[in-house]
Amino acid sequence: MLTPLMIKLGGSLIHHENGEILRRLGSSISQLSTQVPFLIVPGGGPFADTVRRYGKQLHLSEETCHFMALTAMDQYAFLVKEFIPPSILTDLSSTPSLADLPITREPQILLCARFLSQISSDRLPRSWDVTSDSLAAYLAGQLNPSLLIILKSTDIDPRLAEPDLDPFIRHLLPLKMPVWFLNGLYPDRLARLIQTGTTQGVYLPSHALSARIIP
Repeated sequence: MLTPLMIKLGGSLIHHENGEILRRLGSSISQLSTQVPFLIVPGGGPFADTVRRYGKQLHLSEETCHFMALTAMDQYAFLVKEFIPPSILTDLSSTPSLADLPITREPQILLCARFLSQISSDRLPRSWDVTSDSLAAYLAGQLNPSLLIILKSTDIDPRLAEPDLDPFIRHLLPLKMPVWFLNGLYPDRLARLIQTGTTQGVYLPSHALSARIIP
């Protein structure tokens, strides 16, 4: 079995074209899964936005919001499953060891909340400095996919800084595998990357400290 490829599917993508962008991305992933196995890390999307809103309104601690936002990722996972047939949901907490995670032909959408909630705060701070981008990078470091692709709803700066990415991700980079940051509003860029090995986006080679724009 081939080494899986990991995609972080940004939660903000659901807001574009009444979900049509997410549907097109899901269709591409479904078709490409015949060539390579996929692990999908969901963003938090509108569910995490709700946590932010009530966190401010009710003056909740960032630690409380962190745990709530983890469950928002699981909510988005169930939504994403509708857009990626015939994907399956995989609860990371039900796997005795991440090294034993079974690789399937169907794209696996990862239920991360229970697993990530058990990670100590010295490894993953429980604050808004750590969003689903950092969590995807952390999981990539644990699961060792061949490639990590982070799909955003915008083109990002190769400096990999705020506001494009959360503050903590720089503590997790570089990874052992290459990382691509793609604008998910153009689903053809994802398909081109899987099929040809390159595309338009920001590329961070494995073990490299600086990224570059690929036109």
